[in-house]
Amino acid sequence: MSVRRFACLMVAWLAVALVPVAQGKDVAASAVVVGKARFEFLTPSLVRLEYEPSGRFVDAPTAVIRQRDWPAVPIRRARQDGWVVLASSAMTLRYRPGTGPFAPGNLEVTWRGPDGRESDWHPGDVDHRNLGGLTYSLDDLRGSNLPANGDGTESPVGIVIPGIEVHLQPATPGLLSRSGWAWIDDSRTPLRNTRTQWIEPRPDATGQDGYLFTYGHAYARVLRDYARLSGPIPMVPRYVFGPWITDFNFEYFPRTAQADSPVFRRYDQQALQQEVSRLRDSGIPFDTLVLDFAWHNYGWDGGYDWSPLIPQSQSFIDWLHARGIKLSLNDHPGYANTEESILSFGDSHAPQVLRDLGRRLPPAAAFDLDIGSHWRFATDPRDQGLDRHWSSAAFDDGHWAPVRTDRPWQAQGWPAYEGPAWYRTSVRLPARLPAHLYLYLGEVEEEYRLFVNGTEVPHSHVPWPQRLTTADIAPYAKAGQANLIALRVQAGKRAGGILRGPVALRDVPPPGRIAFDLSDKAQAEVFMRDLHLPLMRQGVDLWWVDGGSGAAAMPGLDPQLWTNKVFYDYTQRATGERAFILGRYGGWGSQRYPGFFTGDTWSQWPVLAYEVAYTARGGNVGVAYMSHDIGGFHGGRIDFDLYARWIEFGAFSPILRMHSAHANPLEGNLRMPWVYGEKGVALMRKYFRLRTQLIPYLYTQAWLAHRDAMPILRPLYLAWPELDEAYRHPHEYLFGESMLVAPVLAPDGDVTVWLPPGGWIDFFTGKRHEGGRSFTAHYAVDEIPVFVREGAIVPEQPPSAYSDARPLDPLIVNVYGSGNGHMELYEDDGHSLGYARREYALTPITHATDTQGRQQLVIGPARGRFPGQLKARAYELHIHAGARPADIHVDGREVDDWTWDQGSSTAVVRVPSQPVLDTLTVRW
Repeated sequence: MSVRRFACLMVAWLAVALVPVAQGKDVAASAVVVGKARFEFLTPSLVRLEYEPSGRFVDAPTAVIRQRDWPAVPIRRARQDGWVVLASSAMTLRYRPGTGPFAPGNLEVTWRGPDGRESDWHPGDVDHRNLGGLTYSLDDLRGSNLPANGDGTESPVGIVIPGIEVHLQPATPGLLSRSGWAWIDDSRTPLRNTRTQWIEPRPDATGQDGYLFTYGHAYARVLRDYARLSGPIPMVPRYVFGPWITDFNFEYFPRTAQADSPVFRRYDQQALQQEVSRLRDSGIPFDTLVLDFAWHNYGWDGGYDWSPLIPQSQSFIDWLHARGIKLSLNDHPGYANTEESILSFGDSHAPQVLRDLGRRLPPAAAFDLDIGSHWRFATDPRDQGLDRHWSSAAFDDGHWAPVRTDRPWQAQGWPAYEGPAWYRTSVRLPARLPAHLYLYLGEVEEEYRLFVNGTEVPHSHVPWPQRLTTADIAPYAKAGQANLIALRVQAGKRAGGILRGPVALRDVPPPGRIAFDLSDKAQAEVFMRDLHLPLMRQGVDLWWVDGGSGAAAMPGLDPQLWTNKVFYDYTQRATGERAFILGRYGGWGSQRYPGFFTGDTWSQWPVLAYEVAYTARGGNVGVAYMSHDIGGFHGGRIDFDLYARWIEFGAFSPILRMHSAHANPLEGNLRMPWVYGEKGVALMRKYFRLRTQLIPYLYTQAWLAHRDAMPILRPLYLAWPELDEAYRHPHEYLFGESMLVAPVLAPDGDVTVWLPPGGWIDFFTGKRHEGGRSFTAHYAVDEIPVFVREGAIVPEQPPSAYSDARPLDPLIVNVYGSGNGHMELYEDDGHSLGYARREYALTPITHATDTQGRQQLVIGPARGRFPGQLKARAYELHIHAGARPADIHVDGREVDDWTWDQGSSTAVVRVPSQPVLDTLTVRW
């Protein structure tokens, strides 16, 4: 826009009054209707843009957007050369009426950036300077599909989630961009019906409805505006910040040879309790045990009964709770591109669920013949079986080997064979046969061709993870005679042949699967009430909402977002306590339902590096709680140095969750520390203990995430947006307000660290560093580069077996170097919803240095109240100084019973218990 044109527009704006209130219920006074377009200035720098062909604008909330009531924003309007011009104090919008839907030629928004230069936006603009958003998951992430640029802003390429064939789409751009703008398209999102308190499709999905944020480098402001628009990050339970352990990563199918094998029988409730006790006896704290899908029957195919591996489920839960350990269970509410049954018909909950869904119980079979025995087997390495008619009854299979149909051929004497193979059996049928005769095959790995009496018979093909396939063989069967059934099987990647039952002939087809559409309110209620509530009443504390793409079907709805919401909201409603889930990312609005599980990645160095940068950019879309499989998912036992570096990163992540390797129970949990001997135990003890001690600091950061939408793990540019160097280090991040972490991401242990301007202190050694420069250093396998801002305050708690094992007494207050610092320690009861009713306390802590170098720490009186609040506490002050203090005064009196550690340059002062409503002053 030229200077002359801009001046003319300014004159026009100054000649008109404020825009009058627009029409429509609950619409802010800053809304202007221009024909079929509506422009609503929510803040001076955030505008909603609507175009509705019907002229009926949307005032209801949507599945993504919550806030509709905004304070009025002063705007001015004018007409100039056929354009309507609207201006707030921060942006100018130009639209040409009567030209139809928004397009680059009829709509323009301009604003001035921090450098004073004008920026502009048009519909459809692609922002090449966006700093990155998140993908649905990182499933199957490995070195071969990582983005080439390596800066952490781009998405993995070409990932297809195995089995369900979900193509991982590139991330939607995040909120933060060096271009100074962000766009959220909400045009298709379902609307929230305030009467039913549920969603419904938009009546007109042809319109446009979106939100443009313009902010320059005011990154913190756009995060706050987004949280206000779509909903804040809730406070999470305090125990979430304690370490987590995952186990039971295998499938359990009842009445199978695999389930009866010794290795399965010994990997059970007793083994889990021994594992937990061993961690406790090793001095390794943790808060949450997560059980993968072997906790229940029927593997992927659904079940909410406990598997026989946990025969006393209630006593097991009680045993965990008595030790301060929360329990999480894995659940698969639905997979894209499959016919997965969410609930097996053999599960005890199935009859009630079917009744509540209005479905009949499947009819029982009148004819049911088990044919799982007396099969014979032959390999076919030359693939000659078809030409030689191995499917014919005339062929003599007397020299073939007997074979079982409940385990792969690799476990029956052919361990290395991967080619085609044949199964045959002869079945004598009665003289009278039913109209339909269905051959049930519980699982065949992988492709197979079926022959009955020499004739090929079509059979069902069901995508993974559904395993049961069937064929109606009645037209090919001979009543009263022996019938030859043959299968030509092509081995899969992991096994070959008929793996499990039922292998049977029945006169009824398998019943249709039990599945749920969670966008339907009634189905969602049945799903949670009938299947999950009984387990929550037993004491299950949180859900791992695993699976592929969620289980909700409504036009314009992200199914994962709504699946997460159903689990999160129902858990909170049923318990009256704060909820927490592990779900996949569901797009805009996901911050309301923490946290985000990133999926099944490979255990490789490049994957670890990508996870670091990926986690740092999570806050760019408001996601504060991201959980990786620490140690990786695919890869079995990994080298100790990679294991160590993953644990170190995990300790300084939003969630520290170790994940069991994919080979248990055959090899056990390969992420347990004793796999690496004493050095593994020592490493985990060090970082799990440190993580538990840092919970007061982390919990305060959780409050800032809730109040201000500030992520716990922050990219450097969030704090230094004007420094180009802050954008060049995607593998460094701020851990809360005061700590900077640069994880070791290569086996040589060398790291080049850039420290932003200011003074920094090594968290572990106390060494001083001047910021605004880089340095390279080597870190031993049990070390990680962590630095604290000069003058910062970091509260901690004493070591404990789990996060809430003891009251926050004494409170450990770390003060780093000289300079000035301030924080407010956040406390509440750690689990209830009372924080929303202002049932919490903030304790101000200020650190100041005067011109003579004297320093002072003031712990002010706690403001606010909550149930269980301490009335008094002791303090342990850790003064990380450059030199030994000459003297230390507490509340004006010199004390001499403090200690000095020369190695870490730290003075420790212990202050006896005093009321939390008193002020404590320490000078040195």
